[in-house]
Amino acid sequence: MKPVRRKILLCLMLLLIQACSDDSSPEDQIRRFVDSGVQAAEARSVDDLSELLHANFVDQQGHNDKQLARLLRAYFFRHKNIHLFSRIDNIEILSASQASVSLYVAMASTVISDVSALSSLSARIYRFELQLVKQGDWLLRHASWEPASIGAFE
Repeated sequence: MKPVRRKILLCLMLLLIQACSDDSSPEDQIRRFVDSGVQAAEARSVDDLSELLHANFVDQQGHNDKQLARLLRAYFFRHKNIHLFSRIDNIEILSASQASVSLYVAMASTVISDVSALSSLSARIYRFELQLVKQGDWLLRHASWEPASIGAFE
């Protein structure tokens, strides 16, 4: 192989390796994880949401990943328009492969432009506690939730 081609090939390989590596902090990775979950839910994509679940996922009611997928399909069937407004309250990195996230999510059938719009909408507000594990990417291992008030966003 000619030296010029070898250099070009080496540069391409280095660019690919750099593009594949994620030098962002665990907190930034988790924020992107939450954002991708919000986008998948608003798109009503059970498949995209399922990709975020750990193989041993379980929720507070004992639902596994397959049961949750069935519940989501039913929810998406009943609700044609889903708009979410979220605020991460806390991210706690427990180890290199474990984290917990507390967040608030407002759900409505119309776009939630900002916090001030919440009071005029009939949005449902929940506090979520998520347990994440890192296996290449962050995955949701356990989730629990409870109703919350609009004050959580203030």
